[in-house]
Amino acid sequence: MTELRVSSEHQADRPMLIFVSDIHLTDVLHGSSVPRDVMFKRFWIRIQAARGDRPAHLCFAGDLFDLVRSPTWLDSAYRAYHDPNERVVGVVDGIVDAILEREAAFFTAIREQVETGALEVHYLLGNHDRLLRFAPNARRKIWKALTGRDEDIEFPSELRFPDHRVIAYHGHIGDPINESPDGSATIGDAIGLELITRFPRLVKRIVGEEHGALLDDIDDVRPIYAVPAWVRNLGVIDRSLMRPVGSVWSELVEDFLSKPFVRHWMRREHRAFGLDTGKKLRLLLELSTKRVIAKGSDQRLTKIYKMLQHSFDGRMARRAGEEVTADPDYRFVVNGHSHFASMVPLGRVSGRPAAYFNTGTWRTVHQIGNQLGGRPSFLPYDAMSYLVFFPDGDPMGRDYEWWTGAMVSAAC
Repeated sequence: MTELRVSSEHQADRPMLIFVSDIHLTDVLHGSSVPRDVMFKRFWIRIQAARGDRPAHLCFAGDLFDLVRSPTWLDSAYRAYHDPNERVVGVVDGIVDAILEREAAFFTAIREQVETGALEVHYLLGNHDRLLRFAPNARRKIWKALTGRDEDIEFPSELRFPDHRVIAYHGHIGDPINESPDGSATIGDAIGLELITRFPRLVKRIVGEEHGALLDDIDDVRPIYAVPAWVRNLGVIDRSLMRPVGSVWSELVEDFLSKPFVRHWMRREHRAFGLDTGKKLRLLLELSTKRVIAKGSDQRLTKIYKMLQHSFDGRMARRAGEEVTADPDYRFVVNGHSHFASMVPLGRVSGRPAAYFNTGTWRTVHQIGNQLGGRPSFLPYDAMSYLVFFPDGDPMGRDYEWWTGAMVSAAC
């Protein structure tokens, strides 16, 4: 835990504090149809107009970089879920170098504001960039790209801003698929690489690049447990894809479930009684394969999605309530991780309202729709969400604002 006082003296002189998360910069895969530098410049116009005389503080609340879902791993003998030895870290360094080059305009736009003294940045680790904990050279390059400063720096997993009474961490703690308090590998890492990243590459070998953009959209599916439904939905969108998609997905699921890392995780999660996380994951994957789905129906899958969603909804907000109850000097908890922006009132702390925020994402999301029953479907949109705590003396008297936007194409 790191505590930061970002005002010069005390709360009465606090500056603007902004949170964004889950930008998921990658070295190869696409992320958003709007360039990141363009998004930042639009965002900065609003910030510049309201930040006052002091520099604004921008906190990336995890997963600025996506070091898990990179096809670069598939061209090596190593995986993001392997122990972070020297060779694994070497792959991380290469991925970071490629991202910094690919997104140079985005980092330049941020760094220019830092170098003028208008902005300060803070970096929290999430589950997709957790490997930066073991990669000091990559951290140094990232920090130089963001700030212009060539420094050895650690990226914490939690930050506390007492002047704003905010506790911030990425939010994957408490997610059974991605929980990793010590930065170790999770089953989510294996899912992201062995299923989500490998899938479009293998299908393209059969059908060619004609459907490349459609297949690559698998990286944008949220929540992650909806990926099997999205894969099956490809055959509805384009009948020519049904056979290759079905065969590739079935092979990937079989290979995934046979991997030693996955088998070890399943054994660790096993409970003699009840439907543990491992059983839910196996059932979901097996139902999504052509072999098993013939015996069932899409309604069965839909029921599982609803069950998983209900078990996850509110979990992060409940944890936030526990945080502010344990330390009433804080009123706000900020997370990312889910890619779905939200604001949840928690009650009152020391006579004032407390709240939990999820900062959403700055990328394309394909969100599952399952409330109408039958076959699940998906709504794709470009999301951009952020949370702003205003400086004292704001002309409009604002304490904070939670902004969330979505752009939906007319082609949907």
